[in-house]
Amino acid sequence: MTGELPVAIYELPNLVTLLLGTNTLNGSISELIGNLQNLVELSLDRNVLTGTIPTEIGTLSNLRELSLESTLLNGTIPSEIGQITTLFVIELASNDLTGTIPTELGMLSNLIGLMLSRNILEGTIPSEIGQITTLNVIDLSHNDLTQNIPIEFAMLSNLVALSVARNPLSGEVPLEVCQLHTENYFDFSGVCSPKFTCDCCRPFCG
Repeated sequence: MTGELPVAIYELPNLVTLLLGTNTLNGSISELIGNLQNLVELSLDRNVLTGTIPTEIGTLSNLRELSLESTLLNGTIPSEIGQITTLFVIELASNDLTGTIPTELGMLSNLIGLMLSRNILEGTIPSEIGQITTLNVIDLSHNDLTQNIPIEFAMLSNLVALSVARNPLSGEVPLEVCQLHTENYFDFSGVCSPKFTCDCCRPFCG
């Protein structure tokens, strides 16, 4: 499918699933996305969209999956996404997203996957993410995140995979977080430096 994202989509208030990934659609996501109050799954990944993620997405109170990977979107991650407590998956990797990771994401008590890799995100990793005990996968790799992995991540008892690779982190990873590494997949590639140390990073630091 080619051309602009059809405006007529926003006139379908009963729409439950919108799967338009892996096309060559262009244009932007309209603020009219907020009209789709019954939407459960939104997937526009791997298109050539422009513009930002509209804050109106935060009104989609039934949404379970948000997939906007590899769409060339820019701007910040709307804090309003933290209002969608039904979300299971957030996939925003491989865009041009800037700014910080919203602390409001910590309110997503049902979230299983948080994929924000390959953007231009900066600032610290929010400790609030450690409150989402349902999380299985966190991928924050290839950004510009600084400081340390919050000790609150030690509460993520269901975590299977964590990647913070290729970020300019600093500090010493809390021992409690490292203890999760014994049975799970952690990726610290490209973060090793005199400013960043941890026991579980040794396989990546030579």
